Amino acid sequence: MPLFTVQHQTKYQFDQPPKQAIQHLHLTPKTGPGQIVQKWDIELQGAEIALESRDHHGNIVHIAVQRAPETDIAITASGDIETTDTSGIYGAHDNMLPLPLFRRETAYCRMGPVLKKLAGNMPTDDNKVDFLHGLSSYVAEKVTYERGHTDSTTTAEEAAQLGFGVCQDHVHVFLALARHAGFAARYVSGYLMEPGLGDASASHAWAEAHIDGLGWVGFDISNALSPNAGYVRLASGFDYTDIQPVAGLRYGEGAEKMSAEVSVQ
Repeated sequence: MPLFTVQHQTKYQFDQPPKQAIQHLHLTPKTGPGQIVQKWDIELQGAEIALESRDHHGNIVHIAVQRAPETDIAITASGDIETTDTSGIYGAHDNMLPLPLFRRETAYCRMGPVLKKLAGNMPTDDNKVDFLHGLSSYVAEKVTYERGHTDSTTTAEEAAQLGFGVCQDHVHVFLALARHAGFAARYVSGYLMEPGLGDASASHAWAEAHIDGLGWVGFDISNALSPNAGYVRLASGFDYTDIQPVAGLRYGEGAEKMSAEVSVQ
């Protein structure tokens, strides 16, 4: 069973110290199917943890607050995780949200003219697993993986219209089409350790669809496979809104710069 050491560091630099800043962190994985978290810590510079909780998806959430004026804030999440290969099968539904909620459109995954056209030409297969694998390949074919065309605010409809995107866009397009086809589907964030399958200096994203008899099953659209022992799961939600590693508000003037870096061993 592989053992991975992960470090995920996010830095903020402000032209002027904010009067107050609050950060919402999805940076802590939990033990579950396919992974055991042996240890995990979050270290802060320029801020401190005010609250640890679980959100409605069951993700571990921390609220970080800035207590004094600071021009630099650093958030470092790190730890050791042991993984096993479950052939992409995460298993039974793991929170109190009804599955029909995962069939709804969201702000990122709303069907527009381009997505409706793609939906009309989706591959067909009576076998649900085969259909979803076919859908994964279909999305990767229609939205070419290429950086520089989209950002974290790009919706599935916009990515489909551009015809280019990254893993986040692949997931949103897949979710929109899978839900349109009647599947409960969700967004999963994490880290990818497979050599040659992605950028190990950044977080990764894949999709899960719920299949009767199997539960949640993962599909990494960008890499044309199901998550294996080379994946570490961080959080899940309806779309990117629910799993942003770091999101927050600040009160003050001036510009800010944010950078993030992931290292995996």
